[in-house]
Amino acid sequence: MKWIVLISIPLIVTFAVKKFFRELLYHPYCLKENYKKKLIPVCGGIVFVPSFFASIFLINLLGHSVEYQEVILIALSLISFVGFADDLIGDTKVKGLKGHILRLIKGKPTTGSLKALGGLLIAAFVSYEIAGISLIEVTIDSLIIALFTNLLNLLDLRPGRSAKGFLLLSLLFLLIGRGKPEFLFILFVIVLVYLPEDLKAQLMMGDTGSNVLGMASGIAAILLFNFYEKLIILFALILFHLFTEKYSLTAIIEKNKFLNYLDMLGRKGEE
Repeated sequence: MKWIVLISIPLIVTFAVKKFFRELLYHPYCLKENYKKKLIPVCGGIVFVPSFFASIFLINLLGHSVEYQEVILIALSLISFVGFADDLIGDTKVKGLKGHILRLIKGKPTTGSLKALGGLLIAAFVSYEIAGISLIEVTIDSLIIALFTNLLNLLDLRPGRSAKGFLLLSLLFLLIGRGKPEFLFILFVIVLVYLPEDLKAQLMMGDTGSNVLGMASGIAAILLFNFYEKLIILFALILFHLFTEKYSLTAIIEKNKFLNYLDMLGRKGEE
């Protein structure tokens, strides 16, 4: 019965939230050029947190609770706000995580550096609430959450790419992880409902949404895997970020038949 609730509530709620935000997103301050130079809403992922919040609230009213729901709600709300600021007033001239951090060190902060610093602080808060006072675990968990947050942001360069990345990660985590985090399942349903407009390039998820999905993936990882597995995940994330600082992820995807197939899947109706 509980799993029926976890599917039906976010399904209904997200359709309603999407409808509410549809017109609001087409105001001029939300419009930016996509990779085809077409003006579309840049912060479509704004539907994630309200949908998640309302779903949790209704699930609670029906007598069910979600593990770590308060901590996760705070974290996802804050990281979505930081992403929203970057979407609307971010400096697109500064590229890469390294570029934003260097600007911050020089005393010239950008919204990207705010996102990096804010993401790390939020990740530390979540890690402390989950891992307790173990400094080593809090440090490892914080880095995993922060790097996952940036990973999903790096994917958000083509229609549906970041959403697909989250859905694939979620399936993998739910299949091989120890336990079944209900919050991840709720977000999975929310993203499925959101996805069609993104695939058709009618809107962009933006950092407003990709930050939420990345942080949720990181939180799921620290809940589902043991200490040594998390070390492997952290090492893989560091390698991935070092690689993407030097090479174009989009170029690599386009040259690989399988990755390109996944990337183009569902995009036939792209405008």
